Amino acid sequence: MTVLAHNFSVQVHTFGKPEAAPFLMLHGFLGSGEDWSALAETLSSDCFCIAPDIPGHGATQPQSAFAEYTMENVARVIIACLDALTSQKAILCGYSMGARLALYLALSYPDRFQSVCILSGTAGLRTEEERLARRKHDETLAVRLDTEPFSEFLTFWYNQALFASFRSHPTFSQIVSKRSSASPHEAAKSLRGMGTGSQPNLWGELPQNTLPITFAAGEFDAKFVALARELHDFTPHSRLLCIPGAGHVLHHEARETVIRELKTLHS
Repeated sequence: MTVLAHNFSVQVHTFGKPEAAPFLMLHGFLGSGEDWSALAETLSSDCFCIAPDIPGHGATQPQSAFAEYTMENVARVIIACLDALTSQKAILCGYSMGARLALYLALSYPDRFQSVCILSGTAGLRTEEERLARRKHDETLAVRLDTEPFSEFLTFWYNQALFASFRSHPTFSQIVSKRSSASPHEAAKSLRGMGTGSQPNLWGELPQNTLPITFAAGEFDAKFVALARELHDFTPHSRLLCIPGAGHVLHHEARETVIRELKTLHS
């Protein structure tokens, strides 16, 4: 279905019956709500799964030249989508870029959620120097998205060490093939607006958290295991989950474990 919200026409993938307990699922960079299909179909027997295409991705399109791709505005867009589909408090799950957005939502709209699962996420960068350096890096990537053949960018992107274990996963080629239909120019706007260098620094807000939050990372993803531990240390009402046999792309590499975790949040 399509939801109009804050200058975006948002494509929302839904699974299950609207009266069931809602799960809001947020995908990673270059992905779409369809990335959650396998998990959502399993959970939809007794849950209502809501998986929007985050602005800059999938079939979601700006409806105005004034559409903002910032974390703050994208969060408003996602909340508007959630409100359009259910009045119940949702269980929130996000991966990578979607995990950063999910953490922002949990801290900014805690009354809208009952529990949260952060997969391979971070609370942003702490210093302006770090954020400036990352914005320069993100801008370089955005320029590549705007100028070079998208197939070359996808090859570069998934050749990063971050995706080493995912490259050997049986679904890797199929998933990357689906990415080829994305809009590189929209992805560039997302990167400029809500990349790690542009997002708010949330570390100072973590001690005020009131929601049950699980910070999960795959054992092969050393950077994000360390981040998950640090996030857990800073965040009350949180737990740490290090998933064996998986890397960064947890919802594909460790699908059954993630499904069990989400079912636990539901129960």
